[in-house]
Amino acid sequence: MLSQVNWIDVTLVLTAVAAVILLWRLWLKGLVRSYRFLTLFLSAQLLQMLVLLPVKSRTTYAYVYFFSNPILWILSYGVVLELYRLILEDYPGISSAGRKAVTWSMGLAVLISAASAIPSFDVGTRQFPILRIFLAVERSVVLGLLLFLVLIQLFLFRYHLQLPRNRVIYSTGYALYFGVTVASDIILTALLGGQVYVPFSVAVGISGALILFAGSFLLTREGEARAVELDTRDNTPERVRLQQQLVEMNRMLTKVARRG
Repeated sequence: MLSQVNWIDVTLVLTAVAAVILLWRLWLKGLVRSYRFLTLFLSAQLLQMLVLLPVKSRTTYAYVYFFSNPILWILSYGVVLELYRLILEDYPGISSAGRKAVTWSMGLAVLISAASAIPSFDVGTRQFPILRIFLAVERSVVLGLLLFLVLIQLFLFRYHLQLPRNRVIYSTGYALYFGVTVASDIILTALLGGQVYVPFSVAVGISGALILFAGSFLLTREGEARAVELDTRDNTPERVRLQQQLVEMNRMLTKVARRG
């Protein structure tokens, strides 16, 4: 019977294998150039898992996590910007405004969370102030990125954008993967005061691995092609009205950007 610690190791190995397969498929199908930040994020996360897997010392594990996670934050931020660029390629004004909103919001969230976590000068006995700042910034970054990933999904659902199949899979799959493997762990850790149940960690790891496995088979070279013919069911007054809204919104934001 495997111990609880061994079960966590098994899920790490499973996730690492899934990441390797997905990266190999992206390279094999010639999709690395199109999805650069996704490739970098998966590669960095895979490297982190391979480094952490043999580590048994909690102190060493904490140091590796502490110094490597900010790199994953930056790459996750890059993935969100990449998604906005790819999904809103036909609407550069909206795309530019969305990427600026992500950048400004994340920068502000980091500053506010770091400032709020800095211990007061009169509280000299409080331990590990750097760790408190790190955890506060981590929660703000993760929840902020999750919010913008959710907004992307709502935008797609609202306007029914005609996109290549790969981009829809990329957007939805990454939002699920980030929400399941990163955000849920951060949220539960905050709620439970730093204690996360092993069964939950195992379930999260297995779910994340399954999402990566699914992406390995769903992302194809053919999925990069844009649909030439629109579904006739979308040629409705409501569809036309939504398209006009997008065009007007894009025109307005483009003018604002030029004036700025």
